[in-house]
Amino acid sequence: MAMASCSQTAQALVAAYNTWTLENIMDVRASNCINYILPNSLGQKSMDNEEYKAFFAPRMAPFRHFNLAVHDTVVDEAARKVVLHMTSTASTDVGDYRNEYMLKLHMTEDCRKVDIFEEFVDSAYSAKFMAYLAKHPSAATKSNL
Repeated sequence: MAMASCSQTAQALVAAYNTWTLENIMDVRASNCINYILPNSLGQKSMDNEEYKAFFAPRMAPFRHFNLAVHDTVVDEAARKVVLHMTSTASTDVGDYRNEYMLKLHMTEDCRKVDIFEEFVDSAYSAKFMAYLAKHPSAATKSNL
């Protein structure tokens, strides 16, 4: 089986998030993938795939038309790492959502899946938006379908 490039896998990950389906998002991750949401000041513990699904699935519901845009990519094929600078946009019942991310992705040996997923988020914006969303419980639980 031919080896995938780390860049191709990173592109597949972005495409998976843009479908906004949990199945597609999880499909790019290795079975033993560990997810870190950073900075550490957010207090998020590392999560395996099952923990990440339980964490992320309810957070998907209020967001419609979620879209990631990649602004910069750094690829080190030899080290099997990719760094992405991205922004996201989405619609919610409480207004537009816009966030900024830096992802550091560590790939499997064949570069087909993500082994370690380090996600740096705009923590100030995230905290503010999620607190506002929490004040509007009907918007926080609506399906994105």
